[in-house]
Amino acid sequence: VEHSNDECKIIHNNDEYNAKIIAKDKKLDLALLKTTVKNKNFVRISSKAPSKLQRIIVAGYPHGKNLSDDLKFTSGIISALKGHEDNTSQIQIDAALNPGNSGGPIVDEESGNLVAVAVAAYKGEMTEGINFGIKASQVKDFLESNKINNRKVSLKSSAISTVLENSTVYIFFK
Repeated sequence: VEHSNDECKIIHNNDEYNAKIIAKDKKLDLALLKTTVKNKNFVRISSKAPSKLQRIIVAGYPHGKNLSDDLKFTSGIISALKGHEDNTSQIQIDAALNPGNSGGPIVDEESGNLVAVAVAAYKGEMTEGINFGIKASQVKDFLESNKINNRKVSLKSSAISTVLENSTVYIFFK
């Protein structure tokens, strides 16, 4: 969102909607979008601290529509409780992240609760499987700082794949 004009579009259930960036945090690499989508499916934000070896699922659109418009899942573990350069707002995961995964949910494999938001992959010559997410506690702080009440969210379905399919949107800039 750094180079955008605060306007973007999302695709939800194959329909395109205008979205406006109403808040952003450059340090965390998070943005809050407002749109007219009426959706009752949400990923709950975990109240538990993440733990090493915790099994996770990542949802997103790696390489965007160039690959396909189908939501993709990868899985893995939480490798470390700090990110690049000891960044305590991040976790490190071994699940694959690619351009297009940014902003996607990282959920606990068992509960489906949000443990982080995908933000980056470590880029090195021979590096593989070093990827990062912003911790759910930081996401909560970001929402509260922007006066967003996330306590009223509910899930229609308890199946993780169904919740992720119905709550993860494709975001793009035109």
